[in-house]
Amino acid sequence: MKSNIYCVFVFLIGLSISYFISAQLIKEETKVQQNNIEIEGKSISFNIRGAIENNAEIIQLVINRWLTLEDLNQHWQSDTNVLKRINRTIKKIQLFPLIEQSKFSLPSGDLIEHSDPMLRKQQLRARSHLPMEKEKVISTFVYTSRSSYSEDNKLELNLQFPLIIEQVLTGYIEVSLSIDMLMRHKIDTYQITKPFALSENGITLFSSLPEKTHINDITNQLTISLYGHQWQLMIWSHISPPNGDLFLIFSLLISLLAAITVKLLTLYYSMNKKHITDKEEYKRINEEWKNSQTKLIQSNKLASLGEIAAGIAHEINQPLQVICIHTDMCLDNLHNGNYHLLEKSCKAIVEQSDRIEKIVKQVGSFGRDSELDNYQKEIPNTIFSNVIGIVINQYNQDNVELRQVIPPSLPALFCNKTQIEQVLINLLINAKDSVETSQNKVVFFKSHVQDNNLYIQVSDSGSGIDPNKINDIFTPFYTTKALGKGTGLGLSISYSIIHQHNGEIKVSSEIGKGSIFTVILPFEKRKLIRN
Repeated sequence: MKSNIYCVFVFLIGLSISYFISAQLIKEETKVQQNNIEIEGKSISFNIRGAIENNAEIIQLVINRWLTLEDLNQHWQSDTNVLKRINRTIKKIQLFPLIEQSKFSLPSGDLIEHSDPMLRKQQLRARSHLPMEKEKVISTFVYTSRSSYSEDNKLELNLQFPLIIEQVLTGYIEVSLSIDMLMRHKIDTYQITKPFALSENGITLFSSLPEKTHINDITNQLTISLYGHQWQLMIWSHISPPNGDLFLIFSLLISLLAAITVKLLTLYYSMNKKHITDKEEYKRINEEWKNSQTKLIQSNKLASLGEIAAGIAHEINQPLQVICIHTDMCLDNLHNGNYHLLEKSCKAIVEQSDRIEKIVKQVGSFGRDSELDNYQKEIPNTIFSNVIGIVINQYNQDNVELRQVIPPSLPALFCNKTQIEQVLINLLINAKDSVETSQNKVVFFKSHVQDNNLYIQVSDSGSGIDPNKINDIFTPFYTTKALGKGTGLGLSISYSIIHQHNGEIKVSSEIGKGSIFTVILPFEKRKLIRN
């Protein structure tokens, strides 16, 4: 009950305030529209006059180049074509001669001929406003005749430029400008946005009016003086005048909305406590779901390790057998006093122990999350130097040449240095092993920057990878090496590390020619991906 009283009270107050504000807005809006249309009228007038005057200046500059009749005859066609090409509003350019017609060699139609005396009189009568003597001519003045209709029934503005060559009034250059094309260009390029109309002596030259626009809707009228013409510019406002009834309806709606808002607020506060309780319950359920999801992922990971347990046991069994054999040998040699043979057996035990340790470390790295705290900006050249220092002795022992193509300085890379070194060592050791049986034992180690990424490429001249098996090389425990030489985890772990760095690792291979492994790492710091 109390909330309903509040709603009625708010509705009445809102109605009164809205009505007062609406009346003020109507008054201000009408004033703003009137000011805008006056400013727009001056802008349109300036725009139209400027466009025609600019055209006239360009044409005058071309005419001033013709210093002799030879210049005129030689350059007429090329110059007029240029004018028509740069200004599509120019429909026609002709010469009205005042000297002997035989002195001109212009294209057909560009020279207004006067061989017929009667026709000549008509031509002169139509140009009675033009001075026929040089002394009365202002060389830079532009004359105009009455606007005429073109063949497509469009009005054209006729500009007439005096042509004075060698101190002789040779004739007039007459240029027809399409008023319709000129105005359409201004509208299409949004130089003129208001509805308007141009007229002269009661004749409409151009109009751009929206539908249902009447003469009593005109809000401003100007006169454009241009080369002796007096054009009437009429401008309409494209914005409808404010409607008092609409504002009143709007006020009623606002007041009603305010009353409804008060009602809804009371309902909101009454439901707020329940909403908070539901939100906490949802948060608890969401946390339980996340924990369940984490456990499910961990279970899946353990299941994967269970599937490869047999392979791990097989890989560890061999070095264990060697260790057992050499242990027995050590006991026999100690019993028999053959102490000089102990060193050989101990070395074999250490080597096989290292092999077991390597297998265990690789299995421990497989599927494990990256240590995000170890990610920082590293210099790629330092990483490359460390990697080369680790593998170079093995390359030298196996007579494999390692050719490096690395820029002297590369941008800093946000990465886990130890993990990237592990990937590169895996790739370089694999490349070395692949060329052991090749005649040309060469491995290339290259790096470059492209598209804000670091590209690292390891290529070999080995036997290549079978196309049917190339998609399996990143599968855990898949290897093409001899039994006991590889665990099959190197490329799988490398793929996981590069994926965590938001990078890519690609491979291309051709049987008999070798393989190319390409690692792509982004320079920019991104959100790291957890497996």
